[in-house]
Amino acid sequence: MVNITLLAVGSLKTSWVKEGCQQYLDRLSINLIEIPASKQKDSVKQSEEESASIIKRLDKMNGKIWVLDEKGENLTSPSFSAALEQMGDRGESIIFVLGGAYGLRDAVYKKADRLIRLSDMVFPHELCRIVLLEQIYRAGQITKGTGYHH
Repeated sequence: MVNITLLAVGSLKTSWVKEGCQQYLDRLSINLIEIPASKQKDSVKQSEEESASIIKRLDKMNGKIWVLDEKGENLTSPSFSAALEQMGDRGESIIFVLGGAYGLRDAVYKKADRLIRLSDMVFPHELCRIVLLEQIYRAGQITKGTGYHH
């Protein structure tokens, strides 16, 4: 499987989300990097500060950058699995970027190799994290041919 890093804004505060994410992290080999959430009161300043922190981290990393965004490409689980498998076969790494509650600034989008979305609906960023981890796990199970995805 492809080498995966999840660069996410904020730490998880909801206990059931923490537990769910930890279950998938225990099953996966993923590098999780949490960027501290901004303490700015203004939503624009908050997303600017968080985006600047993300850019600073991305500049020190290697890999294809996939940003999660509500306007991104909608992938099926099998197509997501195939994309990750192809990247792994090429020896590429992938960095998933998951912004905070107020989204990301253009500078982050300009660094993206691909924009993807998890659903046609919008979810809170904590819920996005658990859904993304589950889909990464599912992708691996599809590749292995287990009965997890049917």
